Parts: sequence; structure tokens; C-alpha cells
Amino acid sequence: MNNNLIKIFNVVYQPLLCLAIIGVFLFGSVKWAQFNQTFVVKDVKIEGINYFDDTMLIEYKKSIKNQNIFLSNLKGYKSDIESLDHIKGCKISRVFPSTIKVEVYEREPLAMISANDLIILDSEGVCLPVEYCEISLPILSNFKNNQELYEKGKTTKSSNVLKSIDIIKYSKENFDSLYTNISEFVFNEDSEYEIILKNGRTKILLGDDNIFVKIDNLNAFATALPAEKTLESYRYIDLRYKRQIVVEEI
Repeated sequence: MNNNLIKIFNVVYQPLLCLAIIGVFLFGSVKWAQFNQTFVVKDVKIEGINYFDDTMLIEYKKSIKNQNIFLSNLKGYKSDIESLDHIKGCKISRVFPSTIKVEVYEREPLAMISANDLIILDSEGVCLPVEYCEISLPILSNFKNNQELYEKGKTTKSSNVLKSIDIIKYSKENFDSLYTNISEFVFNEDSEYEIILKNGRTKILLGDDNIFVKIDNLNAFATALPAEKTLESYRYIDLRYKRQIVVEEI
């Protein structure tokens, strides 16, 4: 009797059991494939682009897409992006189920200088490429332009340029309308600093000391001007003397 039951099981139920196992396996495979597809990266959001375009980040965006969100090497991408000269920092995070968010912290471009090639200088004096930045910046003129002073990705080795960057940064933070109107920032033959405004006719003479105080005095002077006058109303504004501002109207 038992032998007959075993034979019936072998003939009838064993194939059914095999089919059931195969069915469960196929069902699980389909569900696993669907699960994997759910967590495939479909969108890469890049945030924090304010000064440079995202051209240099597009390749990273392409390579991250279509990967499994769990398997993406985010630390590797973070390290690669932070190696770009104009990127100060980067944070990459997963937004489930299928998005990667890349937050970049750019270096702030402040001025430009010509050293064989044009170089952008950020607010810390770090030399940056110009290829991906199209904003208008003051030009540093009459400074040493030896190429070795301006290694891309490194702080400039020129002490005069670093001092100029500090002055320009102070202007931007404390007298922004002056900063946006600077065409050239000049280190003249007398080792003094000058500003030429964008109208090409107004020169501001700063001398070589107490520059921040002079910027504040210039701001106070501009604020006190009558409504019909601006800094561009003058051929020169001389701040080199104590307790006085010497001007000549255009």
C-alpha cells in the first residue's frame, strides 16, 4: 500500500511540485527584475551652479544614470567632482527610489588676470579656468604675469595680487555698486592701487595704505552725492590724502 502511494506521488505530485518550484522561481525573478528597475537611477539633479556652467559635470551625470541606486559609487564621484579646480566642496545623496542629488559648492570668481592665458581668481586668490565662466569680472592690470605665479587650482604666489583680491572682496561685501562697476584694478608704476570704472573715464586713486578705510570713505562720498551725480561724473577721485577727497568733474 505504501509503495503504491509513493509511486502515485512520484508520478503525479513530483512533477507538479517541480512546476510549482519553477513557477515560484520565475515569479521571484520577475519581481526581482521589477525591484531592480525601480531602483535604477533615472534622474541626477545638480544644485549649486551659480558662477560656472555645468559642462564639466555632465559626464558624471551621464555615468551615474541607469545604475542601481544602491550600487552607485557616490564616494568616488564626490572625490572626482571635488578635484575640479572651481569646486570647493560637494555633497552627493540618494533620493529614493531613483534620484541622485549632487550639491556643489563653487569657488566665487572675483577678478581676472592675463598670464599668457586668462586666469580667474576666486575670493581666496585661487586660480581657476575661464572656459566655463561667462560673468563679467574686474581685470587686474599691470601685475606680474609670470605663468608660474598662477598655477590653476592653486593659490596665486603673487602677494600684490592677493592684497588686491582682499581689496576687491572688501569692495564687493561692503560697497557692491562699486564692485559691479569696476573695469580694471591697476597696480601702477608708483606701487599704488587704482580703480578704473566701466565708463572708461573715471579713475579712483587709492594709494597704497589703509585701503579698506578709503573704500568706506568712497562709499560715504557716493552716498552724499546729489541725485544728479554719480561716481562716473568725475574724471578722477583721489583718496590718497587724509581727511579729504580730491575730485575733478568730467
